[in-house]
Amino acid sequence: MKNKTVLINRLLSAVSAIIMLFLLSSCTKDEVFTSGVTKEFTLQSTANGATYDIRVGLPANYNPAIEKYATIYVLDGKEIFGFVANRCQEIADQYALKNVLVVSIGYGKDRSIDYTPTRVSSVTGGAPQFLNFIETQLIPKMELDYQADAGRNNRVILGHSYGGLFGAYAFTVNNKVFGNYIMLSPSLWFDNYVLMKMEKDNRANNNINKQLVFMGTGASEERDRMLAPFETFYQTLHDNYSNIKLGKNVEKKYQSYGFQKSKHDQGACLLFFKQVIFGRVTISHY
Repeated sequence: MKNKTVLINRLLSAVSAIIMLFLLSSCTKDEVFTSGVTKEFTLQSTANGATYDIRVGLPANYNPAIEKYATIYVLDGKEIFGFVANRCQEIADQYALKNVLVVSIGYGKDRSIDYTPTRVSSVTGGAPQFLNFIETQLIPKMELDYQADAGRNNRVILGHSYGGLFGAYAFTVNNKVFGNYIMLSPSLWFDNYVLMKMEKDNRANNNINKQLVFMGTGASEERDRMLAPFETFYQTLHDNYSNIKLGKNVEKKYQSYGFQKSKHDQGACLLFFKQVIFGRVTISHY
């Protein structure tokens, strides 16, 4: 148990490769997971009828007969599964820690449907059903078939943009599912900042829980649309959640924690990754 907790703390508290993965995935897109075994299956949601392609990265020396494993659930997983799984293994090796299961959730319905909390158009508002699918179908299957640890504190959800918004939604409306959140460039502007109201409405039920939250964005994001709600949400968590371990990074050179395309961005993000993996970068606040 301590080993798994240490690994999750490493992943979140050192601005590790995992919280840079979307920024880095531009130069490692379609990377193949080479450090362990990949299992694949499909799962149809009883909540929304969509079928999701699921990939599970099993760590090296995976031994479900005697071990249970912390789990990272990755949104937009189709594009960056291999990258995430390989970086997890590298971090585990570096710190002599047991690795985690990496669960890539593919697209069932459009991501804008699954990742947004309220219906403002025909292609939004499916987050309640998507979260229900994760909680009642995917997580139980992972626990039954892959020996994922059932403890909330050993589950991480990671997403960017609308995926970061979904992470904030899960944090706000059903805080018992995940104990660890990585929200990169979260689209908190959505539906007139409805997530802010949801957070306030659910705060009394959530702020007593222990949890880890990391928020990251780029300094060149649109200030009113992205940066202002990012800072507001961060400060709200800082001021009202006494049991939270909270971190953030506003990366000065980048517009977002998204899919950067240029060779300049690729070289810069790789350099940043090298700095991170050797422990020379830390998050701004705990």
